[in-house]
Parts: sequence; structure tokens; C-alpha cells
Amino acid sequence: MDYDETFLKMLQFLQLTYNKFPKFMIEVMAEKYGIPLKEIKPLMLKFRRKGILQILKEEGYTFKLNK
Repeated sequence: MDYDETFLKMLQFLQLTYNKFPKFMIEVMAEKYGIPLKEIKPLMLKFRRKGILQILKEEGYTFKLNK
């Protein structure tokens, strides 16, 4: 199953709600959106490569969406 669209909707919700969010929030929300935990890492890598998900390393691996 392709979770790209669901993952993007989840990230958009996190961005609107928190602006910046830690990795554990992605994992917690994935469960609520029905995305298996084994899919999270590949999805995060894919979205980072596409430039959609930005990592803020100076803030302890906090993430945000590129505008």
C-alpha cells in the first residue's frame, strides 16, 4: 500500500499544529493515521530527499515542512 498521501496529510497537520515537531511525534501520529511503524523511516527518507520534510539538526532532530 502507498502511504505517501496519508503521510503528507499527517505532516501538514503536524506543521499547522506545532510548526516544528520531533521525530517521536511523527511516530505517534502515524499510528493514528493508520501508517505502520515499519513504513515511517522509508517515508521520512523519501520526503527528505524530495525536499518536503526538512530536518533541523541544531534543534535535536526536529522537523518541519518546506514551504
